[in-house]
Amino acid sequence: MKMYVQRALILVGAALLSACAASSLPGYQNTYHSYSVPQSLVDRIKDKFHAHGLNQASVVRDSTGRMQLVGSYQNEDDVDTAFTIVQSIVGMKSTSPIYPQNIKQKRWETAAGKALEAFARDGGVRSQAPVKRAIVVGLNRFADPYIPEIQGRDDAIVVQDYLKRAGYNVTTLLDEHATKANIENALNTLDRTVGPNDDVFIYISSHGTEPVPTPGGADQRKMSIIAYDSVNQKTMAMGDTTEIKLYVQSHSVPDTLVQNVARRPSHTTRVVIDTCYSGDMLDDVKDESTEYIVKTNGGTAEKAGISLASWTTSAFTSKGIQFAGDSGEQAGGSQSKPVRTVIDRNRNGYTIITATSPNQRSWGPSAGHTFVNPVGGQPLNGSFFTQSLFAYLKTDGGKLGPAFRQAQDFTSRKAIEASKGTESQNPRQFSTIPDDQNAVN
Repeated sequence: MKMYVQRALILVGAALLSACAASSLPGYQNTYHSYSVPQSLVDRIKDKFHAHGLNQASVVRDSTGRMQLVGSYQNEDDVDTAFTIVQSIVGMKSTSPIYPQNIKQKRWETAAGKALEAFARDGGVRSQAPVKRAIVVGLNRFADPYIPEIQGRDDAIVVQDYLKRAGYNVTTLLDEHATKANIENALNTLDRTVGPNDDVFIYISSHGTEPVPTPGGADQRKMSIIAYDSVNQKTMAMGDTTEIKLYVQSHSVPDTLVQNVARRPSHTTRVVIDTCYSGDMLDDVKDESTEYIVKTNGGTAEKAGISLASWTTSAFTSKGIQFAGDSGEQAGGSQSKPVRTVIDRNRNGYTIITATSPNQRSWGPSAGHTFVNPVGGQPLNGSFFTQSLFAYLKTDGGKLGPAFRQAQDFTSRKAIEASKGTESQNPRQFSTIPDDQNAVN
C-alpha cells in the first residue's frame, strides 16, 4: 500500500519552541542560532507587507530569532495575511506565534454584531421537533489539476449512505459541487436551522491550508478547508509561493463555520474532519526562502506544522486534537498542563473525531486501489480510518465508541504496514456523550 496523500489532520496542542539551551554545556547551541533568518528574507517580508497594503505592519526578531509580528493592523484578516506571508517565506518554525496587540477592529466584535443581527433575524425560528441533519463533503479532485487527488469523495459516499440509512437528512457536496460558496452556504444554513433537539453530523474530507496563529496564545493555530475552486490556475502559474498561499487561504472555507454549528445547542453533534495540510505541493519551488526553510527544518521540507487550536473552548481543538485531559510530551517536546473544563451536558452532547494524532499522516491505498475490509465483505477504497470506522459502525449497532476504538486499532496497524514501519497513525476522539448513549442510528 502506498501513502493515501498526506492527510495530516493538523495538529494541536502547545508546540512551544524552547529559548533556553544551556550554552555552557558541550554540544549545546543557544536556540537563537537555530533561527538566524537572513536579512534578505526579512526585507522580502516587508516588501510583501507593502505590496498587500499592510503599510503599518512589520516584523522584529524575538528572543529566539523568530520573526514576530509588530506594528498596527486594520483587522484580524490583515493579521492572518501577515502571518501567511511570514510563514510562506521563513516557515512556521521561524515564525513567532505571538499575536500582535495593535488591531483596530477585533474579530470577536464583528462576530458579536453579526450574532445579534442573526438572533434578531431568525433567533426564534428554530424548531423544537427533533430532526436529524447532516452535511457530508468529500473531494477526490479539484478544479486545478495541480492539486493532488485524494479519495475524499469515496470516503464521503460511504458516510453519506450510512447516515441516510440512519434517518439523517443529508446535504452532500462532492468534487465540483463542493465549491467554497456551496460549502459555506450549507454550513451557514445548518447553523441557522439547528434546533435544541436535533442530531447533527458533519463530515469533511479534503486538503487543508497552512495553519496560522490565533489570538488565543499558547501557539494555538487555525486552518481552512480547501474547496473544489480554492485554487486559481493563473495564480499557480505565477510561481510565487507567497502569492499562491495567500490566494488559497483567502479562497478556502474557514473552519470557524464548522465551529459555529458545533457549538449550537442540540441533542447531539458529531464532527469527523479528515483534511490535509497541502503545503507539500509547493516543495518544488526552489529559491532562497525554500532553502532556508529546509535548512531550519533539519533538511526536510515544511510539514504539517506545530499546532492548531480552533474549537469552541481551550479544552479541545480540531484536526489533531490536544485534549484537556492529556499530559506529557507534546509536539516540540513541551509539556502541557491539563485544563479542567466544566461541560454543560444539558446544553448538548458532542463528539469530535480526527484520523490522526499530532505530527502524523493519514494513510490508505493509492487512488484506484482497495484494502481488506476488517469486518469481511467487499474490499474498501479510501482512507483506512474513515472506511474502517463506518464498517465497524455497521457491525456494532451504530455505537460510536466501540467502533472508534476498533477503527483506531485497525488504522494504527495498517499505517505501520503501509509505511513499512517508518510512521504511525493514532486516531483520536473527544466526546461528552457516554458510550452507551453514543449510537449513530
